[in-house]
Amino acid sequence: MITLDEYRAIAGLKDTSKDSQIEALIPLVEDDYLSIRNRDWDRAEDGSIVYPDGSKLTAAEMITYRLSTLSGNVGYSSESVGDYSMTLDTHDMLHGYPRHIITKIRRYGRAR
Repeated sequence: MITLDEYRAIAGLKDTSKDSQIEALIPLVEDDYLSIRNRDWDRAEDGSIVYPDGSKLTAAEMITYRLSTLSGNVGYSSESVGDYSMTLDTHDMLHGYPRHIITKIRRYGRAR
């Protein structure tokens, strides 16, 4: 769904200090995404996974959110990782993530 290099590019990370955490979070975030989506991945004719439009950016937001909460600092309103910055509203949560992230997943998760 997203690779370490793709995440680092999206987040604007220049150093590798969080690489092991990010690599550990990638499969967990993908599992969360799939669970929230509530349906299997679409498949191409050759059987390869076809990820929804915007899924890399949404996965990057999920990883950034998880990185910000690993230290137990839930309840603050802003987080920056490298050049990437977002404001968190911890009162408007669904499935352990801010509502705006879940909305992006559900937008592409409905049966067509």
